[in-house]
Amino acid sequence: MLGLSLGIAIAAPPRAPDPVPPPEPAAVGRAVLPADFDPSRSLSPLVKAVAPAVVTIEVGSDDDPPMPPELLEMFGMDPHGLHSGEGSGFVITPDGLVLTNHHVIASADHITLVMSDGERISARVLGGDADLDVALLQAESSRAYTFVPLGDSDGLEVGDWVVAMGNGLGLGPTVTAGIVSGTGRRIGHGTFGPGAFLQTDAAINQGNSGGPLFDLEGRVVGMSTAIIAGANSVGFAIPSNLIGGILDDLRTRGRVARGYLGVQPQTLNEELRLALGVRARAGALVTSVTDDTPAARSGMRTGDVVLEVDGRTIATKSDLVSSIGNNQPGDEVELTIERDGKVSRLKVTLTERPDPGGAVDLLPTSATARVGLSLSVLGDDEAAEHGVKDGVRVDAVRAASPPRGACARATSSWRSTATRSTAST
Repeated sequence: MLGLSLGIAIAAPPRAPDPVPPPEPAAVGRAVLPADFDPSRSLSPLVKAVAPAVVTIEVGSDDDPPMPPELLEMFGMDPHGLHSGEGSGFVITPDGLVLTNHHVIASADHITLVMSDGERISARVLGGDADLDVALLQAESSRAYTFVPLGDSDGLEVGDWVVAMGNGLGLGPTVTAGIVSGTGRRIGHGTFGPGAFLQTDAAINQGNSGGPLFDLEGRVVGMSTAIIAGANSVGFAIPSNLIGGILDDLRTRGRVARGYLGVQPQTLNEELRLALGVRARAGALVTSVTDDTPAARSGMRTGDVVLEVDGRTIATKSDLVSSIGNNQPGDEVELTIERDGKVSRLKVTLTERPDPGGAVDLLPTSATARVGLSLSVLGDDEAAEHGVKDGVRVDAVRAASPPRGACARATSSWRSTATRSTAST
């Protein structure tokens, strides 16, 4: 009252700020959607349920920083916190197994997972397959993880709703939605499964590579992997069933053991069909059979036309390569062939596909890392396809590396760095 009678306002003591609540811990275990989830109202419940399983992947290099540490500090940059690239991934087991694209981590010297709650966790590569562009990582922390299951991509139909999540353009966790625009797309990306990619109009940008594509049940039905330069709302994802088919190999062997037939195929075109008197309108023409291989032992001959593998129609040489390669060594397959105008069937037990070109190690040596390129030696078949005797293939170019500044680029014209296909199977 004294203060009021003298006309002096006495300020109340400053109120202590409310404590900032710690971030809610992410749920652990399998991501579960609310029972009352109605996608016609909002996709937010789905996003909240699966977001803890979606990770940003930072890949780092042991190269010298692009400028002296003192200058980096002047610009407010931590010289110890630099990373040379980013991508996305998702957790598939409670103990921290993470899937991503192979091209995201192919040239990494160290890998960091950034979880949805901001925790940063180191990861190591368990295995990778450049042909399908899939890598399996192990998070190196004993924390419990929220994980998401792989769904059945074969059940997808054009027009089904899907949700893409990832670190689009490096902006941080980003969600987009759309539909399945097409299935079985050929995008010239990888040897095995080149005609099986999903197409979606859900926005996929650089940085989304390796991120999950969800159905409305919260199951992963694809992995975002490629876009067409300059296109609008045209993105591609590796179907989950193809990924699931190689998981055991990646986990136990670190690489994928693929079936091998032992033939050199060529797509049957109209000119060849008429010249050879083949009745079939499409197929893979056998131009040579390698001695002492499953094809030779089963009685296959040059001039045979493969029409089906285990009932699946073969229209091109790529169909045959992927159909055989997506089987395991030791698997028995049934081939439907045309020979001398007659259709017959052969049972063939596959062996393991030999290394086509002595690919370099999954994680390059420090010397390779300094150059900034990931290279593979060309196999005989691929060298012949390009009209050269020998050479190497550029599989990936690390950002901010000398080759990148010299306009080097990977062999794919798509916005990813997967290996080109080879022609033999």
